Amino acid sequence: MMTASASTGSGSTLEGHPYAGGIRTLFQLALVLFVFTVVVGILNGTDAVEFNQKIILTHVHGGTLGWITMCVLAASLWLFGADGCSGWRDSLARFIPWGAGLGLSAYVASFAFTYGILRPMLGSVAVVVIVAALVWVVAQTGNVELSVPRLALLAAITTLAVGAVLGVLLGLDIARDNDILPEGAYDAHPATMVVGFLIPIGMALTEWRLFPDRVNQRAGKLGVAQVALPFLGGILIMLGALLDVEALIIANVPAEIVGVGIFLKRMWPAIRKVSWTEGYERHHVVSAFSIVLDIALIFYLVGKYEGDFDLVPEHLILALDHVMFIGVMTNAIFGLVDAATKGSRRSPSTVPDNILFWGMNIGIAGFAIGLLGDVTALKRIFTPIMGLAILYGITMFSRALIKTRSAAQPSA
Repeated sequence: MMTASASTGSGSTLEGHPYAGGIRTLFQLALVLFVFTVVVGILNGTDAVEFNQKIILTHVHGGTLGWITMCVLAASLWLFGADGCSGWRDSLARFIPWGAGLGLSAYVASFAFTYGILRPMLGSVAVVVIVAALVWVVAQTGNVELSVPRLALLAAITTLAVGAVLGVLLGLDIARDNDILPEGAYDAHPATMVVGFLIPIGMALTEWRLFPDRVNQRAGKLGVAQVALPFLGGILIMLGALLDVEALIIANVPAEIVGVGIFLKRMWPAIRKVSWTEGYERHHVVSAFSIVLDIALIFYLVGKYEGDFDLVPEHLILALDHVMFIGVMTNAIFGLVDAATKGSRRSPSTVPDNILFWGMNIGIAGFAIGLLGDVTALKRIFTPIMGLAILYGITMFSRALIKTRSAAQPSA
């Protein structure tokens, strides 16, 4: 099994990190919000409860904003702030965890209660926090080595800011029954977030954890291409959907395929050495393969439906989304949270880790097959397997984070 360097500079642990408290706060809040998303997912996926659209939207945004975005902001503080900073940048770094905790949580909650003006208002607060994080990351680029994981984080947060603005404008459209944006914005917003935001961040977290020593190595030409191509793909798919230009949507596919091909080639030396019986490196291997699967699904859907996502059946869109949200991002984030809680879990046994790893990944495999084949029985069988394993992981890591914070602040 691969081992990582213990230095703060490599990002292997949070020991000695100047913003460790804020990073752990973001992870803990993300885990708490993820509980709602998972519970609703279990009940909805098993058809035990039929939820209204507001709860489904809260389920989706609890996963994308509450779980994924909060953890991405934590990763940004971790990677770009290891050596600290001063002045306004230090103040901003300390504001981001609390701004995100309050702003993103309130915005997620608003989806459950209203379609009115309150939702885009709270969304604007979330945008301010995300833009503040982007400004801080850009300001920190002069103080760190621009490695591939850092470049990917920079690209992902840039796309996140654009996608967040689109989301707020869509909310304003709905609240005021206006047409601020073209009709294609309803496709552009989720497509931009999946392609331009989540694929680069999935690559970044996987490379960071599989090759911790690369964090402080300047990106080479292949590494830059690996980041730039999915970023370009996100721009193409956003513009194509917004402007209803199918050629732009189709053009994003070659960029994604080449970018992911480079990523897989660069990750392969680590992938083939990873143990499948223990350790969190295997989560990142599954994340890497899930990126490949997601690109293959995008390629298939764009080709079959000629770039018109309005024609794609809902069950195929749901399969694409869940492969990304669980297969790519949740695997990668659990691997990251494991690094943040090293040494804080009591038992050295691999049983808890195996329950999480195999339960979640067997569950998402069966669930995705059920969606792809439109087989309701498979969806109902594998949803609780996946969901209960994730809830087990949330509990395990929440306890570990609490223990880690107590050890770091004995006076508390």
